[in-house]
Amino acid sequence: MKKILMIISLVLGFASFAYAASNVTFEWDANSESDLAGYRLYQSQASGDYTFGDGNQVATITAGTETVTISGVADGTYYWVLTAYDTDGNESGPSNEVTANLDTLAPGSPVNVRITIIVKVE
Repeated sequence: MKKILMIISLVLGFASFAYAASNVTFEWDANSESDLAGYRLYQSQASGDYTFGDGNQVATITAGTETVTISGVADGTYYWVLTAYDTDGNESGPSNEVTANLDTLAPGSPVNVRITIIVKVE
């Protein structure tokens, strides 16, 4: 009997799914000044590149708070610093810089996937 080897290749496609954005939570040790009014959180996509005032500000936090969550942060690499400000509007220098690389997107879909079926006929 003849042996026949038959190979069949099929190409399958897949849909890709994207996810929304991330929530990022920050915590710090509270300042102890009696005239502390609050904190300002600044965000940048380049290390050390902040415009203080309203430039890169993403949150104003009232005194007595030691945590804040920023919602809807898109994928990417971000850098943040926190400053304190008093009741006269004086603003401190920035805190240490913290960074995160957010990647909430699913990987790309596989392409050109093949299935091989081997049929032995004897």
